[in-house]
Amino acid sequence: MRPILPERGPRRARGFNLIELVISIVVTGIVVAGLAYFVFPVRQAADIAARADLTDIADTALQRIGRDVRLALPNSVRTTTSGGAVFVEFLAVRTAGRYRGEGGGAAGGSNCPNDDPSLVPPDNDQLSFDSVADSCFKTIGKLPDAASVTPGDYLVLNNYGPGFAGQDAYSAGPPVNRALITSIDTSEAGRDRVAFAATTFQRTLHDSPGRRFFIISGPVSYVCDTVVGTITRYWGYPIAAAQPTTFGSGSSAVIATKVSACDFDYAPNVAPQIGLLTLRLTLSAPTSSGVAETVSLYHAIHVNNVP
Repeated sequence: MRPILPERGPRRARGFNLIELVISIVVTGIVVAGLAYFVFPVRQAADIAARADLTDIADTALQRIGRDVRLALPNSVRTTTSGGAVFVEFLAVRTAGRYRGEGGGAAGGSNCPNDDPSLVPPDNDQLSFDSVADSCFKTIGKLPDAASVTPGDYLVLNNYGPGFAGQDAYSAGPPVNRALITSIDTSEAGRDRVAFAATTFQRTLHDSPGRRFFIISGPVSYVCDTVVGTITRYWGYPIAAAQPTTFGSGSSAVIATKVSACDFDYAPNVAPQIGLLTLRLTLSAPTSSGVAETVSLYHAIHVNNVP
């Protein structure tokens, strides 16, 4: 018969001795130091990249708006607010030149039609005013970027903007200072032939002292909406007397995101025939630490308002 072994008592749990405790503390310190040495710089680099990204988005948006506004029709910039959005609108210039204000002289290309019965070709190459519904004139010199002009663009004369009856390209008139372009003939050396929908221009209102005319492609709006956090560019919609805050037709493109605040302010007369559009833009985004990073930029644009 097998002998019965005596029962063993409960085994006592063995704890850390002093050496093991010291080793644990040292290893823990090494791990924490390694995390501080490697992880924190990585997080800092990510935060710097986030700030740079916000700055780049804001600067690109402001430069884009400024580049467009510098090509605005004189006295066409206007701003408004609606809800959580700020709007700036202007009429975009396609090209510009000087019109013939007296007899055109001998022409190598086709003459303008005999709109004014008191004149015979080539005198009809001048721009007529008052009682005559003119539809054609020839330029003094060649028209820059004439190939970019399309039917549907507008001819504008002597624009002084809102508040000036008959001299506001946003207004439907009458009298009006804009007419729909129908064609551009560039076949003649030294001048171009501009044809437009028959319009009666008034000399006292529309005859520019410098014989300047502008061809515009239509209105453009930039909308800063802090509710959705974007800046959007709208174009290709109809010209309206009142500044629109909704755009049912045309095209649009988002040019900035992460927008938390913005302000568009326009002063039309900071100097004689010079306007100033100021843009303030703030962008925000969370960083790796959970704190929102904020970037604020300011941009000022001088606008030429010589009609």
